[in-house]
Amino acid sequence: MKEIWYLLKCPKGNEAEYVQKYQELTDSKNLQEVVCFEYHRMMRYGGSWHLERRTLLPGCIFLVGTADIKLKERAVPLIPCESPYLKELCQEDNLIAMSKGIIKAGKTIVTNGPLKGRERLIKRIDRHKRTAEIEIFLSGQKEQVTVGLEIYEKQ
Repeated sequence: MKEIWYLLKCPKGNEAEYVQKYQELTDSKNLQEVVCFEYHRMMRYGGSWHLERRTLLPGCIFLVGTADIKLKERAVPLIPCESPYLKELCQEDNLIAMSKGIIKAGKTIVTNGPLKGRERLIKRIDRHKRTAEIEIFLSGQKEQVTVGLEIYEKQ
């Protein structure tokens, strides 16, 4: 049976609460998963670098089901959407891991991580924050999201 993805808007910063809430409120026969995508990024504090988890799409969670998902709260707008490309970038637990790469003759080459072979998605790199902005399609619109990318060498 075909998976149907729905985009659900929620207040920014409350994604984890909404994931838990909608897992309880949704008819479990048709619901397979409630997804909130996250990414790893490096943050510097206390004199050293630390790996942190951040919400990839603040204010958005996804409901995945096999048929029409009926919510007990009827006033909640669900937006049908295609299976997001982000799912392919996730390695486990709906988390996009840090990628690593080099810049050679002005061209970005990702050597490992989920962006390896997908350099065309990268629109902007911030070497100081160790992040990259990538462009994805979400519900028919282009969205720019931030993911972790460490450039460890420039030639």
